[in-house]
Amino acid sequence: MDIHNIFLTALRNLSKRHTEETLGDRRNYLGASDIGQCPRKVILERVSPKEHDLTTLLRFERGHMAEEIVAKVFSAAGFTNFERQVEIDVSSEGVPFLVHIDFIFTSTINKVKSILEVKSGSVPSVPYGSWESQLYTQMGAVAEQYPDHTIKGALLSLDLADGEIGFFPGYQPDETVFQSLKTKAEGMWSDYQAMLQGDEVDLTTEPGLLCGGYCNHLLGCPRFAAQEAPDMAGIVADLQHLQAEEKSLKAKIEPLKKNLLGVVQTVGAIKVNNSILGKRSQSRKSLNMEKLEAFLADLGQSLSDFQESGAVSSWLDIKKCKAA
Repeated sequence: MDIHNIFLTALRNLSKRHTEETLGDRRNYLGASDIGQCPRKVILERVSPKEHDLTTLLRFERGHMAEEIVAKVFSAAGFTNFERQVEIDVSSEGVPFLVHIDFIFTSTINKVKSILEVKSGSVPSVPYGSWESQLYTQMGAVAEQYPDHTIKGALLSLDLADGEIGFFPGYQPDETVFQSLKTKAEGMWSDYQAMLQGDEVDLTTEPGLLCGGYCNHLLGCPRFAAQEAPDMAGIVADLQHLQAEEKSLKAKIEPLKKNLLGVVQTVGAIKVNNSILGKRSQSRKSLNMEKLEAFLADLGQSLSDFQESGAVSSWLDIKKCKAA
């Protein structure tokens, strides 16, 4: 049984069915989530779609699960004033533009409509720019359709692995931002139509956090063709800053852990407020290579006869460039 292929095939079918049922054929319009992404990525996914890998498909399922959990929570808490997967058509200037919203809460008495966009994965310290662009597009769309209502927006991020929640409220519609996003949509749609006609188009690129692991068209991207990517400078700087903090924190953490371990080794488990501190041990078996080699030699074989290439591990290597 090839469990990997079973999951891959089934999740591809489920993803296709879910998209068709909730979003329709995305080749025929632009959505709010598209506007916050790299135009090149969005357009090429429509012109030259590629099959999603298992990692991406599981990520999609995680997103659906997060939305279902949020719906169950609000229903259990007694909220009955919300709609799910609301579609609003804000097409203009020949651009088919459909906005899909996870949750809209309506206060009829106060004439307030509150938008909630749900995200899944690791909870960031501040919302990503692509999330905010999507939310501003959604708020702008609702404000157009309900001009007599006060519109509010919020982002909710769920980390289903670590059980963390990030809530980012306080957003309000901004007409200037909304119009700039619609202008971006017009440019994207124009380039998309030109490519469908077979024209050569110099697609706009917006490098960012979604490049690695989220873009099926990274190979061949002009932003990385010359191995120069100045737009990634902020991301690299953030990583290096966090790595420096990690090193500093580790130097502070290890002595504290060592001190507390010494305490519980002496007196046993202790309770500190709402935490219980104890000692955990784990033993690992190891091979006696001398005995094994001698045993194999008696059989006319050696250890190299049983050695195979193992899995390759990869990591990010950052080095300072040499001065020219």
